[in-house]
Amino acid sequence: FGNCTASEMRTYVDSATGNTITMLTDTMKNDRFLYQTDPMWTADGKYLLFRSSSRGNDKEVESTLPNGEKRKWTPTQIYFIEMATGKIIQATEGPNLGSAFLANKTNRMFVSRKEKENWNMYVMDLDKFFADVKQGKVGKPSAYETFIGTFPTEMGRPGGYAVDCNDDYAYITVEREGTEEEKERMMKNAFLPESNQPVKIKPTLCGIRKMNLSTGEVTKGIDTEFKTGHIQASRFTPGEIVFCNETGGDAHQRMWFCTADGTVFKPLYKETPLDWVTHETFATKDFVYFNILGFQPRLRKQASGIVRINLRTDDVELIGQVELEKDRQAIDGQLVGRGFWHCNASRDNKWAVGDTFGGNVWLINVQTGERHWLVSDTKMKPDHAHPSFSPDGTKVLF
Repeated sequence: FGNCTASEMRTYVDSATGNTITMLTDTMKNDRFLYQTDPMWTADGKYLLFRSSSRGNDKEVESTLPNGEKRKWTPTQIYFIEMATGKIIQATEGPNLGSAFLANKTNRMFVSRKEKENWNMYVMDLDKFFADVKQGKVGKPSAYETFIGTFPTEMGRPGGYAVDCNDDYAYITVEREGTEEEKERMMKNAFLPESNQPVKIKPTLCGIRKMNLSTGEVTKGIDTEFKTGHIQASRFTPGEIVFCNETGGDAHQRMWFCTADGTVFKPLYKETPLDWVTHETFATKDFVYFNILGFQPRLRKQASGIVRINLRTDDVELIGQVELEKDRQAIDGQLVGRGFWHCNASRDNKWAVGDTFGGNVWLINVQTGERHWLVSDTKMKPDHAHPSFSPDGTKVLF
């Protein structure tokens, strides 16, 4: 904790595109960003967050899953790159880290931890931490973290979360027991895939709960009758939430929208049978960007690519598609694909970015439709490229 190591930044020229690319970390490490829907830049734009399970010299940990199965893993820790110098700073330690989420307005980081049987939320003062790192006098984690609250077990089993744009609430997905009637309805309405549509995650009664980040109080938002994932909060408008029906593959209705008080709860972009919707991003004030996949022949009989939907009017606009003529085995033993896979947008709606099944990153001018091939051969492990923009819209991260 607080360990600071030398910059690993270096540049290279992409042989296919001619663009100069800056590598931020040593590619031999098990480094990965957060999911592209979550903030990774501190509020002042000076530090960039990533996570790694191979930098902290953590020992392998074993735990028992609810089904009795034993699981071994190496704990993941949070790190920051000081963008001015490239220095890498370790910001967490220990085996119980859950998720981390950067505040929108100040240099703070919300951290969930599984401590004994409790799911606890903390907030970390990053300004104080970074100042002590520079002076070489870093204290223990408790010197920078403030306890917020414990998630009540009767409210469900907490999972991922997002923080409201004003940093006053965390919206937390939960799995819950529910009633027999709900379970029957859930199974009746569950997505039935075709033979070439993987469903890796079974339906589960879920919901969204709201934690007050000042008092720790937890209240109910909504209940769902499907596995709830990819929760995102608007970075512009308080109380607006986007999430998905997570199957690990296709769904008959993937994207959903609700308000924090539960008064609005509705499908977002009503799908047709040929729409394979994926990787939605709550990127701007009024638009959610997402992909309609075109990686199978049957899916290419209608429009596919990066799409956006207007939250206020439900109007839908196709932003662009590329590489429909290219095939590549995207993941060993799984999909063979064409076109875009993940997407994002700059906060001013001027630019969209996407990575393809062919391993390339493209930039699209949203106003003109002009496409720019930025980077080639990003067949990255352990994660996909998952491109995103810096908050000022001047840099693409992947």
